Amino acid sequence: MSHLNLHHLRYFLAIAQEGSLSGASKKLLIGQPALSAQLKQLEEWLGKQLFERVGKRLVLTQTGEYVLKYAKAIKSLEEELILNMAHTDQVLKKEFSLGALESVPKSTLAEAISVINKVTPVRLKVIEGTGDELFELLSHGKIDFFIGNFKPRIEDREMYFVSLGKEDVSIWGADQYLPLKKGFPKSLEGKPFILPGYQNPMRNDFERFMLQSGLGFQVAVEAQDKALHKELAVAGTGLILLGEESAKAWVKAGHLHRIGPTKDLKEEYWLGMVKKTIDNSYIKSIMSAFK
Repeated sequence: MSHLNLHHLRYFLAIAQEGSLSGASKKLLIGQPALSAQLKQLEEWLGKQLFERVGKRLVLTQTGEYVLKYAKAIKSLEEELILNMAHTDQVLKKEFSLGALESVPKSTLAEAISVINKVTPVRLKVIEGTGDELFELLSHGKIDFFIGNFKPRIEDREMYFVSLGKEDVSIWGADQYLPLKKGFPKSLEGKPFILPGYQNPMRNDFERFMLQSGLGFQVAVEAQDKALHKELAVAGTGLILLGEESAKAWVKAGHLHRIGPTKDLKEEYWLGMVKKTIDNSYIKSIMSAFK
């Protein structure tokens, strides 16, 4: 064998994962004798033994463990290439998908769409959902952009973000919390709140605000879904943190009331994308337009 055959690495990886030739044979739909021959060729080319037999199982040698890291990395690159080529087909058609958290104000979403269309006329599909749903789609390349009120952390993926702007945040509540307007913020002492998790920067900012004010509070519910926050607040479960724009429709309907402002507390919205191996000039231009 004059050069490394990638098929050999694929077969080696399957054997390592299954722990036997028979298991790998079933997984790859290749006969055991042929698979054994392929493994032997790879070991001869490397000049090292990759497995040793322990009972009925094939166990990696020290060299095998070393080669396994490269086999996994090459497989990952192969999958990324396939994913990016599928994405490139979308780019050629100028079709993009935008995932937006339900907590993003419609005015912010509409403004972002307007900017994208000014950069380049595209067919844009908007998908609204919860963080878990959209992050799953984003990590698997099913959507091109993400808009949310915090930066998601996608494992093993580097992400680019640009800020879409900030809005002032106040504390809001249903009818029974209206008396808290008097003596605000001292009136918040010990009151129940519906708060995001700590992955949202606003949670830390709120706790700092309460600490600086010398106030304690209860966490009635912790959830990322801002739409759920609003529904629970309307039901009287607790007080919530909302940007002025986000609360506008609920205030107009008489469901929520502004209890008071928070000092220096802002809601920031972000446009993000997963870094691609292939340079996408359209997406690059779109991201630059928001800077």
